[in-house]
Amino acid sequence: MYLMAKYIPVTLFSLRESDATNVVASTYLHPSPFCIKMTLVSLYLQVYGKNEIEDWVSFLKEVPVYIKGSEEVIVNNTMTKIRKFNDKADKADKEAGININSTVSYREFAYLSDSIEIAFDKSIENFNKYEKELKYLLLHVKYFGNRGSFFQWKEFNLIDSEQLPFGYTCKFDNSFDVGRLGLLKRMDDFDEGVTFEALNIYSDTKKSHNRLQNIFVLPYEKQYSSRSYTCYRRRG
Repeated sequence: MYLMAKYIPVTLFSLRESDATNVVASTYLHPSPFCIKMTLVSLYLQVYGKNEIEDWVSFLKEVPVYIKGSEEVIVNNTMTKIRKFNDKADKADKEAGININSTVSYREFAYLSDSIEIAFDKSIENFNKYEKELKYLLLHVKYFGNRGSFFQWKEFNLIDSEQLPFGYTCKFDNSFDVGRLGLLKRMDDFDEGVTFEALNIYSDTKKSHNRLQNIFVLPYEKQYSSRSYTCYRRRG
């Protein structure tokens, strides 16, 4: 059984892929599991504070998350000017804080034609314990990915089945059905050993063991493309 939350995109969506550089950054076609869980960690801190935050992170890392993207996604290719640190600047300039240069960067912004669905697997042991908090926080999601990629919550549903319907992402592992065609995409999730201190950017704890990279199959096929855009349509 799965708890499904449906969201309607309000603006263009952008979320840099995990292996993107600062200068060249392509976007995912929808939020990744790591992005969704980090959003829920941030909302938990805003609503409940740091009380029992480690238990919340432990719960999230155990919950498998699957996403059903929009029926059609149009990725716009853009070049934009950004500011970045100049590593080759003189020591005096670095100390004075003037070691920042302007440069051109490649960015992608995706138009999502309709709603997205996020499914949480309810089969884990502690799901019922945290289901109320999970629903409450999902209601308060304002954006996924980059700030400005706004979404509006629409509804909750229960998927009373052991297997998700076609259209959701699925892991490319030994249990994968080779008949389900799509795009192979590497997306991050919480690592088994992740803690809040490892996620906290203000902590001195090493951040090397907080992401688990999985290969997912996204049920999309490329319809059209040009120098300026690429259009993807969901299969099924």
